[in-house]
Amino acid sequence: MPFCWMDESAERKSADEGPHCARAAEIEIKERAQLFCRLGYSKSDAVHRCLGNVAWAYSVSGTPALSPAKIRKLVASAYSGVG
Repeated sequence: MPFCWMDESAERKSADEGPHCARAAEIEIKERAQLFCRLGYSKSDAVHRCLGNVAWAYSVSGTPALSPAKIRKLVASAYSGVG
């Protein structure tokens, strides 16, 4: 029995794209970076792990909602205590 989430050729729904997806991705990256900060990870380790998580998450589905520069900026803001 095939499952839709296992089919790589299945198209993404339009609800998964756009500004809501980018905002959700920003929130996720910021929360993850804050967690790494609380756990004592260095900022460079947090950047590396967040970039790796995004790359893995979008390895099949295409282009991520956030650029690497935006991810670095979000991690830096989490480590500086802004936002």
